[in-house]
Amino acid sequence: MTLFLRRSSIRIGHLAIGSLWVLSTLLPAQASTLLAAKGQVQIERNQKIVLASIGSVLREADTLMVEPDGEALVQFRDGAKILLRSNSRVNFEQLVQAGEFKNRKKTLKILKGGMRYVSAKVARQSNVVFVTRNVSVGIRGTDIEIVVAEDSQAGNPPGTYLKVNTGQAVLVGQDGTRVEVEPGQVAFGSEPELTPRGAVGVRRPAARRIESASPGVFRSGALDSLL
Repeated sequence: MTLFLRRSSIRIGHLAIGSLWVLSTLLPAQASTLLAAKGQVQIERNQKIVLASIGSVLREADTLMVEPDGEALVQFRDGAKILLRSNSRVNFEQLVQAGEFKNRKKTLKILKGGMRYVSAKVARQSNVVFVTRNVSVGIRGTDIEIVVAEDSQAGNPPGTYLKVNTGQAVLVGQDGTRVEVEPGQVAFGSEPELTPRGAVGVRRPAARRIESASPGVFRSGALDSLL
């Protein structure tokens, strides 16, 4: 395995907010590798927590944890990349990245915070599904962003927000409602609404498109340029 390493510092104004390490690597067969990080990044594996560093390999069932003001960029074997925002947690629930293409699959459970995922620029890609407590998201040749909002923020209710930058995605709510999302569109999923006994009216679906999310829900960071 050949590694090329470069270090640079990231600053906002006169305040240094950390160090950025960028790594380009040839990934082994089943590896998902930490390419770049800012701030404190940890891996939870077999009920133990270890500090992650550039080149750390993410395995099936691992949870990647990014502390406040941090970021982490991971590359999968097929070339796809996932960028975790600050204060985020993602569990690599299923990672089947070798063997026949029809059997390859990634299932990523977003436990907290936000992330951006960019599909690989290859003709055949692994099947990938994103799961939160509210929704599941499937994609086709996509650059997407997902945010799990635990509390109301700037008028946005708690739930899961999906934005498509390129490609297509399908958001499925807990009640089975499906929303197809095109580039530039935003969708939202939350707990299904309960209909009071005897109430008359239309029940709002758990999954739906929205005009936009308030500023601050989707945000870019220092590592977006590496995607």
